[in-house]
Formats: sequence, C-alpha cells, structure tokens
Amino acid sequence: MKLAPREVDHLLLHQAGFLAQKRLARGVKLNAAEATALIATQVLEYIRDGKTVAELQDLARQMLGKRQVLQGVPGMLSLVQVEGTFPDGTKLVSVHDPLNQEDGKLDLALYGSFLPVPDLKVFAGDDPVEFHGEPGCVTVGKGDITINKGRPSTDLVVTNKADRPIQVGSHYHFAETNKRLEFDRGLAYGHRLNIAAGTAVRFEPGESKTVNVCLIGGSKEIYGGNGVGSGKYEEGKRAQVVKKCVAEGFLHKEQAIEQKKKKAKAEVTMGRELYAEMNGPTAGDKIQLGDTGLIAQVEKDYTTYGDECKFGGGKVLRESMGQMSGGDPAEALDCV
Repeated sequence: MKLAPREVDHLLLHQAGFLAQKRLARGVKLNAAEATALIATQVLEYIRDGKTVAELQDLARQMLGKRQVLQGVPGMLSLVQVEGTFPDGTKLVSVHDPLNQEDGKLDLALYGSFLPVPDLKVFAGDDPVEFHGEPGCVTVGKGDITINKGRPSTDLVVTNKADRPIQVGSHYHFAETNKRLEFDRGLAYGHRLNIAAGTAVRFEPGESKTVNVCLIGGSKEIYGGNGVGSGKYEEGKRAQVVKKCVAEGFLHKEQAIEQKKKKAKAEVTMGRELYAEMNGPTAGDKIQLGDTGLIAQVEKDYTTYGDECKFGGGKVLRESMGQMSGGDPAEALDCV
C-alpha cells in the first residue's frame, strides 16, 4: 500500500477527529482543536459518500452547537477548511461560522463512527451566552491606519479592452499589467495600486475607471511581471519601458496633460478593526493572552503600513516581500 503525503495527513486528521467523536459521545465538551478535527473529518467522510460542496457546507454547519464546545471556542472557530477528492477532482471545502446554533445535530457529528449519540441534556449545564473576551481577542486602538504614507501618487485612467474581467493585485507593477488594459504605461512605470496589501481592483469588459497608483517602496527593484520593466526603478527608463510595452503589444494611451496635472486623491486610510482582521494587531492594539486575564499591548510595529506580506486576491509575495531574486544562500533566511 502506497499513500501520498496528503493521504497520510488525512489519516492523522481522522485520528484526531475520531478521538473528538469519542469524547463527544460520552458528553465531553470539545475544545477548538477537537471541534475543528471533528468537522473536517466528517466533511471528508461525506465527500466519500458522494455529497456535493454545497451539501457539505450545509451539513457541516449543523454538526455542533455552542453547547457542545467549551466556552470561548465559538469566537475562535469562524472557519474550517479541508481539501477532499471529489469525482471531478480535488476541491477545498470552506465552512464559515460552523458553530452558529445552540445545539448541533449529533447524529451528523457521529455519522459513520458507530458511537452512541448522547442526549443533548448532557451538554445543558451552561447557557451558550455570548462570551466577551474570547481567548486571544484583540482590542484595537484609536484612530485609523494610513497606508503608503508619504508615497508620491497619481491618478490613472484605465480601460479594459478585453472581452473578460481583468483583476490586478495591490503590488503588481502596474505598467506591466494585462496587455488588454489601455492606459498611460509611462505614467504607471514604477508604480502600483494605492490600495491595501492583498486586495485587488477588478476591471469589467469595456469598463473605464480612474485608479490611484503610488510609487513602489523598498529598494525599488522590479522583477517578474511581464519582464518589460525589470531592474532598478529610474525615471530615465520611462520612455524605454513604454517603447518595449508597445513593441510587445501592450495597449498604451498617453494621458492628457490636464489629467496628469490633476491632483491625486488624499492619503488612503483603513479602520483599525479592518486592519487587525486583515493583518493582525498593530501598535496601540491590545491582545488577551489565551484565556488568561493577561493583556499585552503592541508598542511598536516594524511593518510599513501598506506593504504587508499577504497572500490573497492581490498576492504580494514578490521581490523584497517574502522572497528575493538573485540572492545566494548566505543571504536567505532559514526561517520566517
């Protein structure tokens, strides 16, 4: 018998899930790891039985309730994800807000285990009241976060000439974006979208919109993209980059002088709650340490706001942000 690494991982998950089922069957309230393992294990079992992704998402949200887990767990467990093999390939199943009711349907939670389904009365000791101060909860500081502060920025008029939507991530060198986007490539050289790291802007077919772009940060070395603007950013390279873009079929339309001179929008800000949700706590925020009464406050954040290393709709794992091109092993980090 030969098992792929992913299959070995699933066997380990099954062991954790079955242990959680045995504890649930004897009336023990589950902790966060046990609840996660049980839900993920059952999703895999239902996948094996031929359930669809939509059916799985519905079933998984019914398995456990707030009474079947320890106090504080519902606030910690907002999402459970597990990858399984369907008849048409491998898919990731995402279960949002899995502990959304007072009591779960324990026959679903114990399906296939052949364990006895306990009476819900054994979990009725505590009311599932909203528990304020969840383990690890973050209390944000006052004021907003300004991203890309002090960076020169400009407005670009961009038109999508393609027959399908085009999405551009936050840190992609904008001058090298999709050939079917028409805008002033010279004005965009050395710039990227002035939006939160990890987010993106979508251009619908035929749509024309104005976006704000800011100068790239760090050492201003450009790699990747479509290879038309690679190397150190220098103002003198602007005409050369435009010429190369046009030669390779990128749509280019020089922006009118009055539009170039038009004042760009004010600095971009983010609410602290949104920032903490996307990037974690920052300077001025307070974090409860586990389920203790200890509170830690972040005194300094070495992050440059707007240049956070993110993976999402607008991936930012690019040069100098989580990776480095052209370096030797002696310069590379052993662990991040």
